[in-house]
Amino acid sequence: MKKVFALGLSLSLLSISVIGCSNNSDVNVIKVATQTPLSGNQATVGEAIKNGAQLALDDHVEAFKKLGFDLKLAPYDDQADPKKGVANAQQIGADQSILGVVGHYNSGVAIPSSSTYQKNKLAMVSPANTAVELTESGNKSVHRIVARDDVQGSADANFAANKLHAKTIFIIQDKTAYGQGIANNFQKQAEANGATIAGNQGITPGEKDFSGVLCCAKPGKYADSIYAPRNQRQTENPNSVATTREYDVGW
Repeated sequence: MKKVFALGLSLSLLSISVIGCSNNSDVNVIKVATQTPLSGNQATVGEAIKNGAQLALDDHVEAFKKLGFDLKLAPYDDQADPKKGVANAQQIGADQSILGVVGHYNSGVAIPSSSTYQKNKLAMVSPANTAVELTESGNKSVHRIVARDDVQGSADANFAANKLHAKTIFIIQDKTAYGQGIANNFQKQAEANGATIAGNQGITPGEKDFSGVLCCAKPGKYADSIYAPRNQRQTENPNSVATTREYDVGW
């Protein structure tokens, strides 16, 4: 659901803000920042977003040179941490050569960081954030190119009802802003469709023993279906895979 490379199309919006800003022949540096997890267990997708932004900039470098601007990428590692994201946002805001930001991957990082972008009049283009709150706060700096939790969660619930004919559903989410947001919207629509929610429980990313949750979610005992939205595969490890197989749980 998160088509990170589509963000390249959104970057073209930045060219509008700089055309006609300078008539001199001197080269002026314009930077576009990225804020993604470049370290830790989400680094793979964070690098993909950064590389997608770089590809988009490469497509526009020559056009900007003709206008007298040197277009560059400024990557930042938000470490999937709200505090680090805000700290980076403050640094980005202090750099007058940065005109826009591509990020974040996690809604829990994007929401607090977006206030800093608005304060510094920086455009933010989100390639992945789905939290409803992100674009309901009145922050005019924020733009996103993916469907919100209320759209994704509802679509999943309708699929479960209409295609899978699920009647009793157990929800397992990863306690992140993404996992909780989409799970809660799924539950709301599933109940509206007439399904029974046997439980909505969270697991902590990095945990190795999920037996306490999975024993309650075992298909045929408490539920006929399991809904488990989560970020990437950050909750997966050899022990969790073995546990899910033991309880015959499919993710």
